[in-house]
Amino acid sequence: MSILMLFGLATLRSATYGENEQLFTRQIVWDIAGFSLMFLVLFIKDRTIRNFSIILYVFSVVLLAALLVKGTPIGGSKRWFRVMGFSFQPSDFAKLSLIVLLPYLLEKRWFWRSFFLTVVPAVLIFLEPDLGTTLSVGLIWLFAVLASNVNKKPLVILLILVLVFLPVFFFFGLKDYQRARILSFLNPEEYGESYSYNVLQSIHAIGAGGLFGAGYMKGKANLMGYVPVSYTDFIVSVIGEEFGFIGIVFLLSLFGLLFFEVSRWILNVKDEYWEILMVSACGLIWFHVFENVSMNLGLLPVTGVPLPFISYGGTSTLVFSILVGLILKGIALARVEKKL
Repeated sequence: MSILMLFGLATLRSATYGENEQLFTRQIVWDIAGFSLMFLVLFIKDRTIRNFSIILYVFSVVLLAALLVKGTPIGGSKRWFRVMGFSFQPSDFAKLSLIVLLPYLLEKRWFWRSFFLTVVPAVLIFLEPDLGTTLSVGLIWLFAVLASNVNKKPLVILLILVLVFLPVFFFFGLKDYQRARILSFLNPEEYGESYSYNVLQSIHAIGAGGLFGAGYMKGKANLMGYVPVSYTDFIVSVIGEEFGFIGIVFLLSLFGLLFFEVSRWILNVKDEYWEILMVSACGLIWFHVFENVSMNLGLLPVTGVPLPFISYGGTSTLVFSILVGLILKGIALARVEKKL
């Protein structure tokens, strides 16, 4: 995680050079805070985490409900609370609460309770609106259920119903701009001056980087601001332009090493709670990496999903750091079990 943070800070320094340089300084603070939280989690007792999961969930739902009333509108969405110059995104906190709560429910075989308690924050997040985070919340539940020992027949029925009603949801459940984003993915040239603009600029920047890149802080598309919000959603375009294909491979290798190590230890976890938690936490990180890199390359629709430890973001950095701390705690417990 420390290598990812350092690589992220180096990239962010280039992405914010000349404008928004204060974001780089803030991210240093967020990274230090996140690293500290990761170690703090290791000292929290297993029983405390399980018992506190319900309180954490209720608090996150209250925050999401309050956000729809008191949230700061940015770009037509209410996704953040603005406090003393800093933005706080409750949906990230909700994902953390679900990752801690769902294993507690599923180890008791409470399938439908886990489903309905996931639907509540998912609906509140969808109303912000935030389709990408809504999708990630659903995937957290899916990863958790697949990792558990509950009866999978209800899951199959639910997935079939989702596929059946997906066209209806597309036409009547999504807002116009959300449908436009999906359509622009299918036909980017037609939306080249609007919804596909960021993606096309990102693809051009990555393509210009070639194999080895233009060099650190030498990417023209980045420095001249051709790719909007390159320090958040489109941070991969900066990596691709300045470090080339080699830089993207290096980045994916770091995440790949993390996933490999976690999956290796998951096989040794005997406690079902921690097995489910580690799978869902690792699954969420994987989804963010897969979706963010893919949308930068034009392989998936844009959903506003940040790249963990690389994109700028305070709340997301803290939450992902806590998740890594929980994963490390699960690994530590697995090591103890292995010795016994």
